[in-house]
Amino acid sequence: MEIKRVNSEYQKLETARLSAQIGALIKQARKTKGISQERLAEAADISEKYLSSVENSKEPNLSIGYVVAIALALKVPFLQLIPSDTP
Repeated sequence: MEIKRVNSEYQKLETARLSAQIGALIKQARKTKGISQERLAEAADISEKYLSSVENSKEPNLSIGYVVAIALALKVPFLQLIPSDTP
């Protein structure tokens, strides 16, 4: 299998696309559990402003640590917040 260098612009676009999908999954899980953004942000030890930007696709480069913290606060499996079509 040949491995080619990743185009940095493509990487940025793909990262932003996946971040938006993860944000949507976080929002869906939060709403399903009836938890406010304020309460989830506090439980995950992140700012409400950051959580809002994640859920509204305004954070193009999520930290895996924050996604883990959010999953733990929501009491859902980490993989529930990762799109199933992730390469």
